[in-house]
Amino acid sequence: MTDALTNDVTDQALPSDDALEELRRTNLGKLLDEVHVGFDKLALQYLHEAGYPDLRAAHTHVLRTMRMEGSTLTDMAERAGISKQAMSKLVAVFEQWGYVEWRGDYGRQGYATDAGKQLLKHGVLALRAAEETFFAALGPHERETLRALLLRTVDAQQHQPLIGWRRRRA
Repeated sequence: MTDALTNDVTDQALPSDDALEELRRTNLGKLLDEVHVGFDKLALQYLHEAGYPDLRAAHTHVLRTMRMEGSTLTDMAERAGISKQAMSKLVAVFEQWGYVEWRGDYGRQGYATDAGKQLLKHGVLALRAAEETFFAALGPHERETLRALLLRTVDAQQHQPLIGWRRRRA
């Protein structure tokens, strides 16, 4: 696969300056990143309004990866695509705020406390509200089509090696 990719890139003529500017504006990677960042900002705003003003963008790694049935730091870090050390720092804040407690053998399993479960539930509501607001320009059918296309793309990529990248599996 790498050889085919290298050949596709090196065998083509370089784009013009105008084409490069157009690509900077319209390439799917950039658009998906803008959607991701905008969507997260909106969801975080809703969480602030729901009574969680101290949450920051980095804390969404914990919210996305914490499981009601418990999670290890290693699993959470892998799902978030960040280092175990970075996840440890984020979870320590959640523990300090009373959202997470450690149980099990050697305290290796992190569980949401009752307050943490409330936060996770508010997180789901924030995601739903952010989806409604952020994608308001799309009709319900278009939204479901977008979701189906993105799911198909993500599923197809699960089988492709990403050399030098951590795989997120939240």
